[in-house]
Amino acid sequence: MTADNNGSERDIRMIKLRQKVSGCLRTLTGAQQFCAIRSYLSTAAKHGIHFFEALVMLTEGQPWTPNTA
Repeated sequence: MTADNNGSERDIRMIKLRQKVSGCLRTLTGAQQFCAIRSYLSTAAKHGIHFFEALVMLTEGQPWTPNTA
């Protein structure tokens, strides 16, 4: 990892890759949903929660949320 690859740049990289592969995000709603899911998973990963575990908790109606302490 280079010195200029901070967390924000790494988080944006996925959406840029998605745009490159598909050509675009088709609707504003779809883009917003994609970003919300990526944000949720990125925050969970930063707290040591694996992607699959976070998604399972979400689909079971008990979404993971970070501690506010």
